[in-house]
Amino acid sequence: MDNAQRTGSIIKARYRILGILGRGGSGITYKAEDSFTSRHVAVKELSLKGLSNWKKLELFEREAKVLASLNHPAIPDYIDYFQIDVEDNRFFYIVQELAKGRSLEDWSATGKRFSEAEIRRIAIEILQALQYLHELNPPIIHRDIKPQNIILGKDDRIFLVDFGAVQTVYRNTMAFGSTVVGSYGYMAPEQFRGQAFPNTDLYGLGTTLLNLLSHQNPGDLPQHRLKIDFRPYIKVSDEFADWLEGLLEPLAEDRFDSVATALVDLTNHSPDQAPYSAPSPSLPQLLERVGGSRVHLNRSRKHLSLKIPPAGLRREETLKIAQSNISWNVFLLLFTFGLAWFPTISLMFFPVLLLLPFFWVVGVNMSGVLLYALLGSTSLEIGRNRFTLVRQILFLKRISTGRTEDIEEVELSQFYNFNLHHFEAITLQAGAKKIKFGMTLSTLEKEWLLSEIETFIQEQEGC
Repeated sequence: MDNAQRTGSIIKARYRILGILGRGGSGITYKAEDSFTSRHVAVKELSLKGLSNWKKLELFEREAKVLASLNHPAIPDYIDYFQIDVEDNRFFYIVQELAKGRSLEDWSATGKRFSEAEIRRIAIEILQALQYLHELNPPIIHRDIKPQNIILGKDDRIFLVDFGAVQTVYRNTMAFGSTVVGSYGYMAPEQFRGQAFPNTDLYGLGTTLLNLLSHQNPGDLPQHRLKIDFRPYIKVSDEFADWLEGLLEPLAEDRFDSVATALVDLTNHSPDQAPYSAPSPSLPQLLERVGGSRVHLNRSRKHLSLKIPPAGLRREETLKIAQSNISWNVFLLLFTFGLAWFPTISLMFFPVLLLLPFFWVVGVNMSGVLLYALLGSTSLEIGRNRFTLVRQILFLKRISTGRTEDIEEVELSQFYNFNLHHFEAITLQAGAKKIKFGMTLSTLEKEWLLSEIETFIQEQEGC
């Protein structure tokens, strides 16, 4: 019996199924259309009823958590994670940007032959993505680098996909006895012992490149003491073969010690590449260094996704809002009770009585702002054609939508000013609409998001 979602069915009142991209032991991945942004997405589904063990659910949830924290052009943007309960089952879903193109496995199956120059370029782009993952805190190990998980688009853009085997490196994950995760022919020897290190991904990259060059599963090539004897089966320069040896050493301690080392060695010996230089810290990395940001931002050439979680009382801006709210409402409460207990005073303040309802409206509004600062979350999706801003407090949502081309300006503007506290918010000027959000963010975070959104809008205007 086929339990796949039918073409045309709609999940979460948002994602319309267009077809199946693939099936695996951990579920089904669909191609779908996001009705909020009108773009195509990949929807990965895991059925609780179909689980053979709970480890798959743990890996699925870990994958969602990791994807939500990533921001790199070679990694499809994370969009959503949710669950849906039906009468006799529970389904879990991860939604990502759809990486347009075909996997290296599919390209190879069509008979495509990759030149050494093409292999070098693919290697460099994957190495740069891995360097980003390995330099996170804690480092993230993909653990399943293989041709099926690398997408090559018609525009030669490279994507690294399927983080279902991903592992975050804490001390306890380095011990023996961990779950064996990986694919035959592409797993480093230490993975068979349940271990994984950052340079474990280098072995997966080496076997992937070896597959593209030999059109054979690396596990089927002859080995000597676990070392793959690949040179008779590929035609590349001696320098590049030597570099592959550095990736494919069976002992982790004999391999390149890091992605950066492998990247420098490759580019320094490539006639077509300038020497590699490490990128300067990005503003998100700077934010992490100066105290951390809980904002999740993913930006590609076609889409920007932003999520701002509830601020809580830890934010300085929230404390200022609380102070202003308490000052105003306590004073207003005492003043109102004073007028009720002393009618003669009411006559003296008769003009003020006429404005009292207005003052209470202001007080209630300020309380709403405080509630939103404590419990409210914001998500912004901007595509080439449309944008959607969702502000949510518990189960209450306020959705603002419009055309991306109508966004005339993105700026910081005053939200409100009270008791010498000046509150600014990020403001989207879209036609007659002024949509404000992010009031509780720090000044550095606001400037970062302002820059990212402005840059993205400018890029769309240039398309």
